[in-house]
Amino acid sequence: MILMSIFSKLSKKTSKKQLEQFCSDARIFIQVHYVREKSKGKYAFNTLKLKSDPDREKCKDWYASHGNPDNFQEIARLYMKEFNISMEYILQEYDLISSCFTIHKNSFHSIEKWEAIAICFGLHLNMEHTKALLETAGYALTNSSETDLIIRFCFENNIYKREDINYILKKLADKTLEEISS
Repeated sequence: MILMSIFSKLSKKTSKKQLEQFCSDARIFIQVHYVREKSKGKYAFNTLKLKSDPDREKCKDWYASHGNPDNFQEIARLYMKEFNISMEYILQEYDLISSCFTIHKNSFHSIEKWEAIAICFGLHLNMEHTKALLETAGYALTNSSETDLIIRFCFENNIYKREDINYILKKLADKTLEEISS
């Protein structure tokens, strides 16, 4: 029994080789997606939207089917209920405090950006749902921030473990999830 529990703990940890591969892939992702902020129309091409995106349509449909909520904490609670994820799991896994889930009338900036991102990771959201949820808290992930691109890379590659995310962030941007600023 004891031997089995040791092996089960070891199997949950991501290997050093896999973490290094994540970092290598994230570097390439950053090189491909990094753009300077648009200024005076020079980078106007960056504002074009894709004609259709099935994930975006599913996200819009999800919000519509839930009455188009616009409060971060309310939406997070809806996701937790729907995905059967406990608040305690997210709080413990991402070292958050329970006030992150306190519902405020004006959700803008009632939560820090890193906390909102951590909650999205805890909910295992895809990129479209993450963008929509972050927007309700007044945040976005840009293509002109390496840390934002690393976060985006993690979402798009289903990397949700805090240790793995922090490893990639530390290696490529010398930051951790908790050090991401607004």
